[in-house]
Amino acid sequence: MIVVGFLGAPGDSGRLALEIGRRATGVGARVEMVGVAAPDAAGDARLLELASAGIGHATVVRSAADGLESADLDLALRYLPDVRAIVLVAPDASLIAPAAAASGWSGAGLVIVASGQDGPEAAPAGTRLNDSAPQAIVLDPPRVDRDGTFAGLVAALAARLDSGDDPTTAWQSTVSALAVDPVSR
Repeated sequence: MIVVGFLGAPGDSGRLALEIGRRATGVGARVEMVGVAAPDAAGDARLLELASAGIGHATVVRSAADGLESADLDLALRYLPDVRAIVLVAPDASLIAPAAAASGWSGAGLVIVASGQDGPEAAPAGTRLNDSAPQAIVLDPPRVDRDGTFAGLVAALAARLDSGDDPTTAWQSTVSALAVDPVSR
């Protein structure tokens, strides 16, 4: 499974991507992080957090940039073998196309975690994707996830996709197992 997200300083928005990865490794999934970490002590701390959680991070770019470039994501997705689940956390809109393309050619499930309130930079919940990823699951995160419940939901869903479930089965199994209330489309 691949989790894509900004890995800013501990305590900020990069926490969601890390927590999804941590929770997924907790249920036995092999997780690789693709993202950006600052080239300073805070970035070092984040990489140590990834390593201590058992999350691979060979494709984390050390940069002062606050996001990954689409060409870097495309290269990472081609480099990492046996991708069965891709999770984009608060992606820049430019990252959706390469993730959708990789999902199409690899057969990987695609989960996009993006708030509809993040503005034009993010893909709002309900974004219609092109035919390369017709069954992407788009989730709108809560503004605060102090206990990691939402991260746990995303990790459980991605782990089911990673184990080979199709998106519909993975979603139904996840919400059933976690007793999540049904939502409207």
